[in-house]
Amino acid sequence: MGDADDEMFAEAMRGVRPARKPAPRVQPQSPPPPPRPAPRGGPSPVGDAPAHVPEALEQPWMLCASGVSRERLRRLAGAAAEREVDLHGHTRDEALQALESALGAALAGGARTLCIVHGRGLHSQGRPVLKQAVFQWLREGPCAGFVLAAVPRNDSGGGASMVLLRRKAGR
Repeated sequence: MGDADDEMFAEAMRGVRPARKPAPRVQPQSPPPPPRPAPRGGPSPVGDAPAHVPEALEQPWMLCASGVSRERLRRLAGAAAEREVDLHGHTRDEALQALESALGAALAGGARTLCIVHGRGLHSQGRPVLKQAVFQWLREGPCAGFVLAAVPRNDSGGGASMVLLRRKAGR
C-alpha cells in the first residue's frame, strides 16, 4: 500500500465516529426445576435436594454417588437382585410409576439391590426411551437420594440395570 491508498482511506474515513459500545448481553436464566413429587407408597427423600445423588459416569448408562468404588460397581453388575421390576410393554409414564412403586417397596422391605428390566430400546424409534427415562429418573427423580449406583446388568445385553440402594436418603 502506498501513500495514495493511505490518502483514499483517510478520505473515506473522514467524519466517521466510533460506534457506541453495545449494551452488555444478559444471559437468560433457566427457570427453576419443577418441584419433585413425593413417591407414592414407601419412604420419601429427606429435603428437596438429597446429598450425594448419583452422578452420570463417563461410561453410558452408569450412575454412581461419591464414595462407591469401581470394584463395588463391578460386583453390582453381576449380583443377584433382591427385587426386580419389569417395565416391558409400559409407556414412559406407566414405567416410571411402576419403577417408583418397586423402588418404594424395595426400600420399605430393606432391599439393597433392585434389578430394573427396561429393555434395550429395539422397538423404540431411534433411541431407548424407557432406558433413558429410567436413568434420568434415578439421577434426578424424587428417589434419587436413595440411589447409590446404577450399572448395566452383566447378563442382560444392555436390557436391564442393577441399582444399589441406600438404607436412608442422603447418607
